[in-house]
Amino acid sequence: MAAVIFLTGYQQLRDALSLIDATEGGKLTAYGYRVMEVYATPLRKTDRIAFTEPESKGGLRVTVLEAAETAKAAGQKDEKRGHYTRISGVRSSAWGVLLTTKGGEFGEPREVIDVDAEDIEEAPRLIKRSDAVLSDFYMLLIIPPYGDRGLLISEIKGRSHLTAQTLRQINFHLQPSGLKLRVTSDTVDANAWNEFLSEDNVNVTSIELVQSNKANDRTHFTTENFKRARLQIDLVDNSEPKRKITKVLKEIAKNPSQRPRLAGIVGVISPFGDDDFDEENIVTVKDGRERKLEVSSGWPKFTYPIETDERLSESEFVDEVLPVAHDSLVLLNVDVAADWRPKIAD
Repeated sequence: MAAVIFLTGYQQLRDALSLIDATEGGKLTAYGYRVMEVYATPLRKTDRIAFTEPESKGGLRVTVLEAAETAKAAGQKDEKRGHYTRISGVRSSAWGVLLTTKGGEFGEPREVIDVDAEDIEEAPRLIKRSDAVLSDFYMLLIIPPYGDRGLLISEIKGRSHLTAQTLRQINFHLQPSGLKLRVTSDTVDANAWNEFLSEDNVNVTSIELVQSNKANDRTHFTTENFKRARLQIDLVDNSEPKRKITKVLKEIAKNPSQRPRLAGIVGVISPFGDDDFDEENIVTVKDGRERKLEVSSGWPKFTYPIETDERLSESEFVDEVLPVAHDSLVLLNVDVAADWRPKIAD
């Protein structure tokens, strides 16, 4: 059964569009996962603590598992953000803790119709202002029994995920233990982007520069009659500029928090400076599929794509992400034991 939700409000519209982006003709087209480094600190401090703490509870993984089970008993209603979140499933195996979280927006009246019904003009079902339309997402925590570095792997649908909301719930229930989970993605994202750009079947085809407002030095090619100007620079295959740009991008990708400054890299539009453009994009093609990377303020978070017609089950999701998880642990200098791999049965 297919349904359409009619809604108002920017937040609800954005979330609906992100879910539409994730499906095309019943097929998932923007589905994958992100990998982040996870670590623990005392409350209101940033110093990392060893994963063997708290020893009285058997270490961090056991403590996080207990916090997740406690959070599972009640959802969290965020009035300020108009968002409801509830951890609905908790699974544990080896170094892994798999969470299934349901979440969605509330605060706006909506209507739902079944687009497969014979008569879609019939009265729609009403969704009240206090109703939240929920979607569920997986989040896998890999917490070694030693060291101070682990992984958080979050399922992504379109532009939607529940990483921050799930962490807030876990951290709320970790407060009695004096702990807080934090994440960073600089190291793993830098490595992922560098590997992506180094693949033989990835082709950097063009660079796109967008100007919506006047440049800082008054050099501009927009007027009051034009809303936006878009300059696309296509790169000639096997040309020296293309090789140079690809090489520079690989180097810059090692520091994902650094803005690439594409106008300066191209070096062929001297009237313009690095700060003259409101948006800068790198256009790549892999296996015939175009990917546009918006790098105006730094490299975007890397999303590992999952090619599938249907959403993965819990066990399928875990099996899908484990190879990248292993490589990421090695990258973070974690001593990976033989029995680290979680096994989740459906």
